[in-house]
Amino acid sequence: MDLEENLESLSLKNREETQSGKLCRLKVASNVLFVYHDEDGFGNAIARALNPTPHPYSKVSEVLNLELGDEKLNGSFAQLRDKDDLKATMVMLDHLELPVLPQAIYSVLTKIADAEHMSSTVTTIIAPFLVPASKLKLEGRLLTTNSGKLPLHGIQVGPETDVSLAIASKTQKPPPSLQIHYEPLACFIHLVRAANLPTSIIVGQRSQSPFNQALTEDLHTLCEIAELAASATGTYFQREETKANWIPTAKATSGGGESSRAFYG
Repeated sequence: MDLEENLESLSLKNREETQSGKLCRLKVASNVLFVYHDEDGFGNAIARALNPTPHPYSKVSEVLNLELGDEKLNGSFAQLRDKDDLKATMVMLDHLELPVLPQAIYSVLTKIADAEHMSSTVTTIIAPFLVPASKLKLEGRLLTTNSGKLPLHGIQVGPETDVSLAIASKTQKPPPSLQIHYEPLACFIHLVRAANLPTSIIVGQRSQSPFNQALTEDLHTLCEIAELAASATGTYFQREETKANWIPTAKATSGGGESSRAFYG
């Protein structure tokens, strides 16, 4: 059974279990933020910094049960609601290692696909990632730029929506030869393509500067990603929350080793 058939099979299983009352069906807004809680705290900083409006607003996290065969894991989700309406749904997945990681992403995507939609507008998934420089390569070389500023790359998957077009207009499309060796992003791209869900992936690259300088440059990139996600979803970016909740490490800045597989982004 191939990946598409697996996704369809799991989707059908989720629907059957939802109807039988075993699983609570997820409710989503027209904008769904997929946030991966990486080891370096990027996902946590993004999750805490994006809110419906400065004040007042409602943002309460709830447990999201993930079915992984006989194993059960939990993610979380939050509805970002201001005093008028629901702005976005944020789905969060904790840091996981292979082989559980793709299974967990797979389960999250099927829940989004089967979710009860709170709007007549087509739902778009927005997925921000900040990737070590060593994990993005062009024909074996690091992805570099002639200017000091590293651009944000936008990867559009599935049918186009107003949100995906807005993000595409403010990001750079990656070249076809780009290889992604960062497993969370590679797995997400592979699975969301199989599901053919309207998705905009925002990819920022970690700085290759010395550590102290990289801290400043990476924080700037993180804020750019968050501001773009906020403008696309009609949410509010609290910059001070980003600075308070992101604690990068020297190991994450250097990038680490190679993964066993590479995917074109």
